[in-house]
Amino acid sequence: MENVLYQGTGYAVVEIDGKMKICWAEGIEGTIKYYDITQELFERLKKSEKDANEVMFFCKNGRWLPKEDEVREAKREFLRNNPKLLLKIPSNQDYFEKELAKGF
Repeated sequence: MENVLYQGTGYAVVEIDGKMKICWAEGIEGTIKYYDITQELFERLKKSEKDANEVMFFCKNGRWLPKEDEVREAKREFLRNNPKLLLKIPSNQDYFEKELAKGF
């Protein structure tokens, strides 16, 4: 028997056989998926919708969302390996503008 501990937007935290789990519908068919969750993660997801989304991502993927600076550096590295994209898409140059400004 499942006992609902907390209801959020699009997800719920339930207790099943003494274990706390987070669940939500996934895929086209809307299959309900269950993931184990710790008390610490449970407390974090109750703070805000952003925190809840991050906890859900962690439960599903086993890692946290990359931070903004990590995403930016990954894009910069991609552009270093594909420099033609700096000319084809001029807005890509914005990833390097601050670096160039510091050099002058």
